[in-house]
Amino acid sequence: MNAIEISTGRLTGLAVDGVHEFRGIPFAAPPLGEMRFRAPQPVSPWSGVLAAEKFRPATWQTPNPLMGTEQINDDCLYLNIWVPEGDGPFPVMVWIHGGAYTSGSPSQLLYQGRRLAQQQRVIVVNPAYRLGAWGFGWFKEIAPSLEADSNLGLRDQIAALQWVQDNIAAFAGDPHRVTVFGESAGGFSVATLMATPSAKSLFQRAIVQSGAADFVLAPSEAAKVAEVLVSGLAGHDSAADRLRNVAARDFIRAQNASLRQVVKRGLRDSTPQFGMVYLPVVDGDLLPQSPIEAIAAGCASDKAMMAGVCRDEWNLFQFAPPFNGGVGMDRLLSLDADEIRRRMERQLPGRSEEAFARYSAEVAVEPRRGLMDLVSTLETDRTFRVPTARLLDAHSAAQGSCWGFCFTHEVEAFGVPLGACHVMDVPLVFGLTDTPAGALFTGGGELAAQLSAEVMNAWGQFAHQGRADWQSWPEQRQARTFGPGAEVAPLLSAEMEQFWKPIL
Repeated sequence: MNAIEISTGRLTGLAVDGVHEFRGIPFAAPPLGEMRFRAPQPVSPWSGVLAAEKFRPATWQTPNPLMGTEQINDDCLYLNIWVPEGDGPFPVMVWIHGGAYTSGSPSQLLYQGRRLAQQQRVIVVNPAYRLGAWGFGWFKEIAPSLEADSNLGLRDQIAALQWVQDNIAAFAGDPHRVTVFGESAGGFSVATLMATPSAKSLFQRAIVQSGAADFVLAPSEAAKVAEVLVSGLAGHDSAADRLRNVAARDFIRAQNASLRQVVKRGLRDSTPQFGMVYLPVVDGDLLPQSPIEAIAAGCASDKAMMAGVCRDEWNLFQFAPPFNGGVGMDRLLSLDADEIRRRMERQLPGRSEEAFARYSAEVAVEPRRGLMDLVSTLETDRTFRVPTARLLDAHSAAQGSCWGFCFTHEVEAFGVPLGACHVMDVPLVFGLTDTPAGALFTGGGELAAQLSAEVMNAWGQFAHQGRADWQSWPEQRQARTFGPGAEVAPLLSAEMEQFWKPIL
């Protein structure tokens, strides 16, 4: 393969099945030493030719073989690229990975971009970003001498997008047709980037999968989490020195303990957030305003957007043992109505009785999952479905072009009927339903392969043309269905719209 010349030097990659693949290209300097808690800095040019042939270790997190993140490292700011053969310029799709802002990697098996690039004639770019307290910790009060920059993970994402603007033409990419897409924390990131002023000129289109624009914290809430984190670091030095010198695994151990905190999500009292407490902070600097408010005010009205959900998102976390803390179905099936109400009270303080009545009327309980179906559906709505509807409403109210979608393809995995659960859309988007990881989340087979082709075509068309081929959201507030069911349908029933209106 001939070497490609970019702003920092020459590099080569791999040729695999009609796609040129480049692994582990640095897009920012390694955040080491004094740069550990600072904004990403430019890459130093290299001499000779860089062989971009190996994936790089993931950023700090708990190693997870199931997710393909067994190696972690401070030196983590790299990206992977898949380029189709032929003449460009090709549209560019930049994938922001998920993982609750605490885990994940651009090199995971479910995120391999070769088939999407080849079949849709697009360039796929997967960047890394700093995670957890390293990427989203707020240390201004507890460790002022650290002089930590805020929202490092978000700044890393912006640095990667700037790298694309500066260099993607060398790979036959079109810097004026950049689509940012992502799922879960990646979807939250995409919506947040839409509201981040310094990212405004870096992309034109956005696809938000299982994401929303209200997953942010006020500085005071983020500071509470940081205090617990620092209290878990060994030593008697100052907080700043302990943060400067801590080893990755000790840092992650303290971070995991801090995840037990409860914070106010979206700058409101009605949505307590537990488990995922490292989120972008509305810092008045990089992120001056809550994304949902900024989008409603028109900050991203020039960008086309698709946003949607999997119908049964929370079933993965509620019923699948690898994701629910190992709780077995026997235990879940034994829970009675009083326990369901108690859990709903945690989800929606002061509204558990109303929620129990509404969800009992709305949800057809799957016998193999039992009454916990009510809790899982409520959390799907609270975390994904309602915030997605609010995002679509906000963008369309500001005259932004937008389209909704909903995945309804059902899967049984981990010995449990999971419905159309969280993550099942990802292998459909990347054309990976026949891989072991993809088959786990989609069931594999011809049906999943056909649906994947449909989804890839829709995502590819949007990247090429900046529009979807179904009715836009403002027309009737209907979402395109990918899987069984009506071609388009509301994300929420009229009754659920009424229930959630005063809450979110």
